[in-house]
Amino acid sequence: MVNTNTTTLIKSVDRPSPAARIQSIAGRFDVILVVAILGVVIALTRGNIQFLAGTIAIYALYALATNMLVGWLGIVTFGSAAYFGAGAYFVALMREIELNPLLLLLLAGIVGAVLAAFFSALTIRVNGIALTMLTLVFGQILYQLLFSFGFLGGDDGIAGVPSGELFGLRLARPENFWIYVVVVVGVCLLAIKAIYRSSFGRSVLAVHDDPLRADALGIPLKRVRVMVFVLAGFFSAIAGALLTQQQGIVTSESLHWLTSGNVLIMCLIGGTASFWGPVIGAGVLLVLETQLFRGISYSSLFIGLILLAVVMVFRGGIAGLPKQVQGWVHGARVRGSARKERSS
Repeated sequence: MVNTNTTTLIKSVDRPSPAARIQSIAGRFDVILVVAILGVVIALTRGNIQFLAGTIAIYALYALATNMLVGWLGIVTFGSAAYFGAGAYFVALMREIELNPLLLLLLAGIVGAVLAAFFSALTIRVNGIALTMLTLVFGQILYQLLFSFGFLGGDDGIAGVPSGELFGLRLARPENFWIYVVVVVGVCLLAIKAIYRSSFGRSVLAVHDDPLRADALGIPLKRVRVMVFVLAGFFSAIAGALLTQQQGIVTSESLHWLTSGNVLIMCLIGGTASFWGPVIGAGVLLVLETQLFRGISYSSLFIGLILLAVVMVFRGGIAGLPKQVQGWVHGARVRGSARKERSS
């Protein structure tokens, strides 16, 4: 008879399997792995691919920042372009001052954070559809200001914005800017992932799932909401500043509500419940717009139909597809077993 120690049994049960350990490690270092692999692969390609990849990386950061409000907090916003455009215009207005590009990004992020704090403080007692409409109104107010001040350029925007130099590298060259943007976006993704996995991130998700229960547990609902707005504004403004540094021009489109709508679509098709969902959505939407349907008549109609099909069929977005397929397979097995039992 084999002598079995209870402690040994408990340890054997608690010990995770090799697959679970690998999955845990991948979950901790996924941002570093993805950024490193893509950074090296894209660095070996041509300049036009590097430019497109840089644009996707910028909008991926913008989508992740927006998803802090949409997916984390459960607030549908049509005003995220206010922070994105604020960061973009800040860099353009500072074009005559020679500053370190990284310092410009930091200052642009602070501008976006201040705007977001101002808006969230004004609307702290508003919720639901009323808050959604106020985000749209706030964004459109800033958009209309472009035509009230001549130095903002109106519809023409501001051109001739230098990319700058960093450590002796001219960022105007696609290969140099790709290294710059992948490092900046990678650091921002690491910061967002750290926030997502922190106790504050868990508090945000608790507020999203059940505000009443979160309040009963002592989570300060208003403070959490303001902090999420501030963080979303900060990272959105950095994304806008990066886009201006990349393209050398900023236009009124960066503050238009359609920009907010596009990034919201990125979040939805990628999956708001997943950390990587907005990143996937940004890549899919930009590739569809710039590569597959470029120059085709009614391209917006075709893209809209594809995105509608994705949202309707894959309710958790593209990132939620594996779990959804797993659910379909499990359901098919259960139904098959039930039929066998009835037939027997």
